[in-house]
Amino acid sequence: MKKFAQFFSFAAMTQVILLLNQVVLLPMQIRLWGNAETALWYAAIALATVTTVADCGLRTAGHVALLRLVRTNEPEARAEFRQVWAWIRLLVVLVTATLLVADLTYGALHGMGKWQRAWVLLTLAYALETLLTIRIVYLDSLGEYSRAESSYFLFAAIRLAVAAPALLLFRVDPLKLCWLFLGTSVLGLVLQGWLCNIPRGLRIFARFPHRLSFATVSVVRYTIAEPCANWVRLSLPVLVIALIAPDTAVTAYVALRAIYGAARTTIQQVARVASVEVLRLLGQRRKAPAESLQSLFLLLAGLIGTVLASAVVLDNMRLLGLWLKHCDRLLFQNINLSFALSTPFYSYQIIVALAFRIGQLAPAARRQYAYLLYSALFAASAVIIKSLDFYMALLVVAEILLSVSFLTWQSHKTNAGRHGLAGSFAGFAVVFALWLTVRYAGSSMFTQRSVEDALRAVCLLALSLGVLMIVGLALKVRAFRNLRIAMQRPVNIVRV
Repeated sequence: MKKFAQFFSFAAMTQVILLLNQVVLLPMQIRLWGNAETALWYAAIALATVTTVADCGLRTAGHVALLRLVRTNEPEARAEFRQVWAWIRLLVVLVTATLLVADLTYGALHGMGKWQRAWVLLTLAYALETLLTIRIVYLDSLGEYSRAESSYFLFAAIRLAVAAPALLLFRVDPLKLCWLFLGTSVLGLVLQGWLCNIPRGLRIFARFPHRLSFATVSVVRYTIAEPCANWVRLSLPVLVIALIAPDTAVTAYVALRAIYGAARTTIQQVARVASVEVLRLLGQRRKAPAESLQSLFLLLAGLIGTVLASAVVLDNMRLLGLWLKHCDRLLFQNINLSFALSTPFYSYQIIVALAFRIGQLAPAARRQYAYLLYSALFAASAVIIKSLDFYMALLVVAEILLSVSFLTWQSHKTNAGRHGLAGSFAGFAVVFALWLTVRYAGSSMFTQRSVEDALRAVCLLALSLGVLMIVGLALKVRAFRNLRIAMQRPVNIVRV
């Protein structure tokens, strides 16, 4: 239990630092570089983060093999893990090399400008960071919770501690900041090797097997869907918005993505706990308590997303306006609406975590592939029509379709997913009602920065969430009775 508490605390602190990396750096970049260059910077990052899916999701397959090795110490499991780790490194190198060759070829044909060089450096930085995060997954499985998470926390903290003064005091340009990102990625790997007890077979330069088995990568058709969907969700919109909207729209989108990312990360942490507890009850053949507990976690996840979305909607750039200067309020409201309406549906992450733990990769992958397909169609439509509002609406539709596909999936013949979906739609209705009130009320209550107006907004938020909680209680009252059941035994969390 102590290891789990340390793991969760370090993971939470790391997410705070990662959030601060954008919360702190973004206004500095806008002030120093202007909106145009800041937008180009985040577009370059969106392209460079293709390397984060270079392993094609094989980290999940390696995780399964490593758990088997830890439990049984079988030579077959060791050989399987060596194959997976070799393929992961090979794929990361191949994808990174392909991106670099494409960029250098473009530079040779059209001139190697500042942003071509910046993209090269960012691609290398995020490729190294990919290896860093993959090893954290495996080190967690080996029981190195606190050391693995502390190494990533130090990496993120050092990057922030170096980048912020570089922008604030030395006024570095984007190219020099890219060098800082690359340097901190290298330092992160060094810190991880120094702080953690890394087995020989998990080292970056560990020997490859004599023969690589293509059977090892046969699961790629299932495992690649989730990381690709994450890239499409987080990075593709930045590229599309950069093509169809002004630079301020890109910076506003990136800022809101960082804020709502906190809700998504929190829900993912809840999903990991929920999947363990639900499976424990199912393993004891206690189907009714498992269904009730799953409903509770789904409602909790929807509530987390609704709380954050409602708070940002009611803030209406009063506090965020201090951070996002020179951003039009109406533009902010339109972009925020897309995030706010999607966030209550993040509860489907609990179903995803449960599916991965019970090995139902194929059904989960099919839903992610469908999401990739219609997200690509929506992006192409937005580029053709060149309408930001139209694209923001399509992003909401994509998230709702994905959530519905998972929450109506009857993998255990329960109604928990449908109860969670009803809670998500209730949160959707609350957030949309608050947004309409803020947008069309015509009251200074939502625009002026005063203590009295802030208290009124807090009261409105509390009233709205109270209504939502009543709806949740009506949907599944007995789920709350089973919370005590889930807490009877300690939880051992393994990152998947």
